[in-house]
Amino acid sequence: MNELVENNVEYYKFLSVIHEISKKSHIIAIQKDSIRKVYQNYDSKLYRLKLEKEIAELDKLLVK
Repeated sequence: MNELVENNVEYYKFLSVIHEISKKSHIIAIQKDSIRKVYQNYDSKLYRLKLEKEIAELDKLLVK
């Protein structure tokens, strides 16, 4: 009987470890998603600046 209890305790410890890992991996996934969004926004700002420069150059050509 004691052996059964020890096995159950070990099993619950194992489940606890798995639960902690899954919580951390969920947080990591959220962090990765946030980082990806930051990079996308950064890339879009760079692209917007490039387009604004091209528009300014075209405006200068139109004025001439």
